[in-house]
Amino acid sequence: MHDDASAAGGPISPKDARITEIISEFSEIFTFARTRWARYAEGVHPELRGVGLMVLQLILKKGPVTATEISQMLDMDKATVSRQVANLREMDLVVAEPAAEDKRVTLLTPSPLAQEQFVKIRIAWAESYHERFSDWSMDDLEVLKLGLHRFNTASTDPAVDGPAARCSREQNHGLEAPPRSEPDAPAA
Repeated sequence: MHDDASAAGGPISPKDARITEIISEFSEIFTFARTRWARYAEGVHPELRGVGLMVLQLILKKGPVTATEISQMLDMDKATVSRQVANLREMDLVVAEPAAEDKRVTLLTPSPLAQEQFVKIRIAWAESYHERFSDWSMDDLEVLKLGLHRFNTASTDPAVDGPAARCSREQNHGLEAPPRSEPDAPAA
């Protein structure tokens, strides 16, 4: 917490200054990720945008899945998800079929084209991270991993259990890096 002096514009503690620097670094990470995400979406299909890529990634990871399940996992309005699914179907990236047990329920699965495109994205994603971490030691990578894990699990705010937390609870993420053949290669 900030003391009264720093809250009033007075001198700030070294810890507060360091936290401010970390916030700045996170801002740069978010900008980098947003830019890359947009490029990956365009790589899948020229008309695909970030939200559509998120929905598609979830279908690839969890499918067959319903639009209602997607809206719950991503904490999105069902109408928004339905529009994204309709767009993905028009782009031939998603297949919709009635559930065998209840024909009123529509199950969404990735098309072969989507699966093929995501292999390319996974490779690009992995290459991007491997390039950025190329001169990091295993110890550096371990410190970063442990620090990020500690940061990600430290919140007591119930709002933090949002879409990202729900979608990433499983070990395998939709855009994880493929295994590398090099010995002691860092994981992306």
